[in-house]
Amino acid sequence: MDSKVTPLRGKDPISFKRLMALKSIGDDVFQSLTAAWPPAPFQRAFGGHVYAQAMYAASRTVEKGLVLHSITGYFNLPGAIDLPFVYRVRRLRDGGIYCLRSVDVYQQSSAAGQGSPPCFTATMSFKRSEKNNGKWRDFEHQNVSKEHIRKDYSSVLDGLAPQDHPLAPGADSQWWEEQEAERWNKTAAAFPGVEMRRVDMHKHNGIVERGGGTDGQGASRWRALHFYRLIQDEEDTNLQEETDLNLHAAAHLYASDRNSLFLVQRALGYEYVPTTMASLSHTVVFHGLAEHLCLVDEARTSKWFVQEAWTSHSGDNRGCHNSRLWDHASGRVIATTIQDGMLRFPSHL
Repeated sequence: MDSKVTPLRGKDPISFKRLMALKSIGDDVFQSLTAAWPPAPFQRAFGGHVYAQAMYAASRTVEKGLVLHSITGYFNLPGAIDLPFVYRVRRLRDGGIYCLRSVDVYQQSSAAGQGSPPCFTATMSFKRSEKNNGKWRDFEHQNVSKEHIRKDYSSVLDGLAPQDHPLAPGADSQWWEEQEAERWNKTAAAFPGVEMRRVDMHKHNGIVERGGGTDGQGASRWRALHFYRLIQDEEDTNLQEETDLNLHAAAHLYASDRNSLFLVQRALGYEYVPTTMASLSHTVVFHGLAEHLCLVDEARTSKWFVQEAWTSHSGDNRGCHNSRLWDHASGRVIATTIQDGMLRFPSHL
């Protein structure tokens, strides 16, 4: 196994296809080729990288036509940005319609598969489309209006296109922006793979009391919106080959984890407080047809999607991050996510 990966450099983000690139180093074993992005000055890998790439590695072991529909991953140890990830895929079940895989992820060559715990592990299910199967009646529904984003967030969206919103910060926390952003921005590369735009939600959210407000009602009403679209190389836009929907699924997974737990901190009124936090587990369920996951249109131009996020519960130094992923143009919900994370606020508050 190579001991180094290609580092991220500069202010021009690389494409998602390049970010997720893998090479086979054994039977159902794959290695990353590009370094993960560090979301803070601590030089630790962005969790969304290993989350998305673990699924993409598993997709290399399934038959053509099988596309991810659900995944749950557990973050066991922090990842470094200067070492490659090694993905060991286990084939749990191969069925005609559904297929199950598990992936254990390691970073030290001496530790991979030799008794040391993986830094990340995930179980995921792939599905073959049943579109046009005459044996079954087709159905589809979603429990929110297709106009929900446009109407319910008009106070912060009216008059603005997705690209008019600012790029998402390295870490979406007021204390981080005041204390760390300048130093981090001098050394960190641009966020790779997926362009993400943060909506200023102050008009919608108002002010929340520290602790989440009375009976947590302030925290419960807090919302965050992030627009995102695929970053492609020029050659990607000219390709006529079939779209790899599992690569597109990986991009949605990658975007879904960006700045997630910082929402809980803000919703609880601690946005100015330096906070220790880490993802524990993350689940994403895709809805409907796999073709709805495609991040490009017929002209291979990147389409905008939007993540609508909130927090439902917190306690015992943990917070729950919930979200829906939307196709912005069609108003279709393509996925539901739920993330359990550790948050620790200083005791002297």
